Amino acid sequence: MPIPFNFADYTMRFLTLLSDFGHKDASTAIARSILLRHNPDAAVLEISASVTGENLIEAAYLSASSYKEFPEGTCHIIYVGIYHSRNPSLVLCEKDGHYFLAPNNGILPLALGIENISLWQCYEWDRDDQNFRDWQEKCAEIAYILSHKKPADLGFPHFKLDPIKQMTMPLPVATEHSVDCQILHIAHNGNLIINMRKEEFEALRRNRGFKIDLGGIGNIGVITPHAGMVSEGEALCRFNRAGYMEIAVKGASAAKLLSFNLYDTKQKYYRHLKISFE
Repeated sequence: MPIPFNFADYTMRFLTLLSDFGHKDASTAIARSILLRHNPDAAVLEISASVTGENLIEAAYLSASSYKEFPEGTCHIIYVGIYHSRNPSLVLCEKDGHYFLAPNNGILPLALGIENISLWQCYEWDRDDQNFRDWQEKCAEIAYILSHKKPADLGFPHFKLDPIKQMTMPLPVATEHSVDCQILHIAHNGNLIINMRKEEFEALRRNRGFKIDLGGIGNIGVITPHAGMVSEGEALCRFNRAGYMEIAVKGASAAKLLSFNLYDTKQKYYRHLKISFE
């Protein structure tokens, strides 16, 4: 039997890293190195480096769906969409006992909402006199200080979100007999994560049957817990660990089969998917 794991018994600090660096060069490794130099007693765990700077919704989903898996006191560092303005500012946020260091580009309200969060502005990057290395050094320094001080004790000014940056995650658009959903994230295996949570789905469904039309690869009309319950090439949907509906095709990429692997930079999401109730 596996030995139960309790974070409370584990003394190592955790830092997480979510970035748009990709894996084709050394950017992610350098970011980890800077964090570890300032925080040698911490474990730096990468959430993802594969989102794009424009796709804040996907980055927000990854942050929101993962941070509670770590113990309170974890510092979550987000390097996504840093270049959102000429002089980007770095924001420190506290939510549910977790700390977040992120650019003030709207990703925090997307990931965490705007209720019950505390914000401090802790750095403004002058791109004429500084470079991104300075930003990373500042994040690493603050992450270390947070290991023995609370955010309110760091002397940073409290910060209020710019109203135009108080973005929220897109909601499904429902009618009596259908609901239009957006694809939030395409997983490494081509599975599609859509903005439909289990409790919302059941409330809209009202014990009715449902159908997800996947065009040439068929329809889905049942919830299937895992791919082992369907045949090769068959489509299925389930609710993932984060509580969101996930569309998959056993042995294949649902995204490629449905041509959902192109990000819409104008509308800031991948594409829509419709669920009909009958």
